Amino acid sequence: MDVRREKSREKLRNALAQLLREQSLEQISIEQITDKAGVTRPTFYSNYQSRQDIIIEHVEHWLARRETLFQAFMEDQQTPEPDRLIAFIEHLLNTLSPDDTLLQLALSGRAGEQALQRVINQNTDFFRRRASRSFNEPPTEDDILLISTFYGSATIGIISGVISGKITQQPADLARQLAAMIYNGIGHRLY
Repeated sequence: MDVRREKSREKLRNALAQLLREQSLEQISIEQITDKAGVTRPTFYSNYQSRQDIIIEHVEHWLARRETLFQAFMEDQQTPEPDRLIAFIEHLLNTLSPDDTLLQLALSGRAGEQALQRVINQNTDFFRRRASRSFNEPPTEDDILLISTFYGSATIGIISGVISGKITQQPADLARQLAAMIYNGIGHRLY
């Protein structure tokens, strides 16, 4: 992608993030975004088809980074499980930026349902893949849905808290606390 196009996309992302602080996605017009970004309507449409596309693209980049971290977590057989989980959570927390308004609003649902649903789907997929290798007895589909919903919601809440600055623990400390909660909550079913 050329530099000029990437700058236009960045302006559009930043403009939408600013507008989302004050309004819901449904209330924001393309004209408001282009005015705030200082670009033309044709520039918007040469980069995106809709407002939601900006958010989905942003969330998809973040989800791709999470997938890479999860793959490393799943493939590492040298590190003991609790330490591996702590490292995975800490790396995940370190990918977060307190000024990532689009991600924060996507996780809260204020940026539309599609982006939030993609995060929920990835959380469910992570749990399903981990459960297939970790449980003493295979979980039922109902078990997977219940547990992944519970932990997925907690994950989204914690990530939102970190991004918004409401959760202020250092990533290493928070990762240890979260791993302990996970093991105390579902540890009886692991290994």
